[in-house]
Amino acid sequence: MNRHVLIFLDKTLFQCVFYIVTLFVKSRKTVAEKVPVPVPKQARVLVIRPGGIGDGLMSLPFLRAVRKTFPDGKISLICLNKNKLAYQHVSTYDELIILDDPRALLKTLRSFFRGEFDIVFDLEPFRKVSAIVALISRAHIRIGFDTNTRRALYTHLISYANEKVYESKNMLRQLDVFGTEYSKEESENLSFSLPDAALDVAGEMLVSRGIDPNHFILVVVPGVLKKHHRWNMAHFSKCIDLVCQEDDRVKIILMGVPADEQDAMQVMAQVRESHRIENMVGVTNYTESLAILSMCDILLACDGGIVYMAAAMGVSTISLWGPGVMARFKPPGDKHIGIKKSYPCVPCVNYSRLGEFPGCPYDRMCMNDIVPEDVFEAYIQLKSETQSKAQTIGDVQIH
Repeated sequence: MNRHVLIFLDKTLFQCVFYIVTLFVKSRKTVAEKVPVPVPKQARVLVIRPGGIGDGLMSLPFLRAVRKTFPDGKISLICLNKNKLAYQHVSTYDELIILDDPRALLKTLRSFFRGEFDIVFDLEPFRKVSAIVALISRAHIRIGFDTNTRRALYTHLISYANEKVYESKNMLRQLDVFGTEYSKEESENLSFSLPDAALDVAGEMLVSRGIDPNHFILVVVPGVLKKHHRWNMAHFSKCIDLVCQEDDRVKIILMGVPADEQDAMQVMAQVRESHRIENMVGVTNYTESLAILSMCDILLACDGGIVYMAAAMGVSTISLWGPGVMARFKPPGDKHIGIKKSYPCVPCVNYSRLGEFPGCPYDRMCMNDIVPEDVFEAYIQLKSETQSKAQTIGDVQIH
């Protein structure tokens, strides 16, 4: 479902449905548990995680922890068409339900009517549609975030820590209801394995374009899904020029979806040594993109799902942040560098706006004022660290 359509429905249709529903449930007391609830055996668990690819990938630590908590349970996962790919290569759930697929939705409503779920986790912190889905599931335990009026539809509330807590950790806090324990490493781990066949195909794609997967490879993704996150294409070109000047052995790949082809053409037209860049924008699917990323060393991109795809494949990342909440969404750790301007208006997204970006009276200076030299400095830092680690592995590592 298109993001703008979802926002419109949440403000109109689902808003009306929400207030009608709350007339019938407002007298029911919502409990924020302090004492862990006993874990039911063979529980039928429903996890709700709409959003984009990045939202899906950030929920992987939560799904692993759910399987650990309910090893004998059946775990169903509700997502949207636009983020179902995030779950393509993981096996921590038993059933995938596409919320905006009419046939799947009808089947799910029938399962709700039969009362097939015992526990619901709603990982969406703001929108009302997921809270309504949680309620009509008829589950006796419904866990959600205490962020707005949606709280009336849950039986157990979890405070949404704050905007300085990485999103995957916020999701995991819902399992505090059952006393589930997890380490810092587990809460930040987005990694998963790809089939050998996918890796073979990716290797062949690179070799066919004259790129040795054993070389040091920088991936640049100039395109963005949301225009508010967009960086100047001339700045991307300048960054690439600086990289080329620093080391003529580095291989550079442009990646992205077909909608990014125009941006890629602008970058290619402005770089000094376009022959050193392999433009692969629009030629790979999701799995191929992951596999190619797994063979690369550093990703440069704006805030978006590609950053989490790279992190899941073990790739170092440089991400550029404007109006978004970097502390909440940038992958944690020394391998991931986020660059942003500390202006008073940043971030300009808050709970009341439900993830929407207001019109900017400052001509998006939070993005426009990020200079290529700052990005290049981050690149040099990550490159040095990556090569140092490669050298300690010895003959096994051939970067």
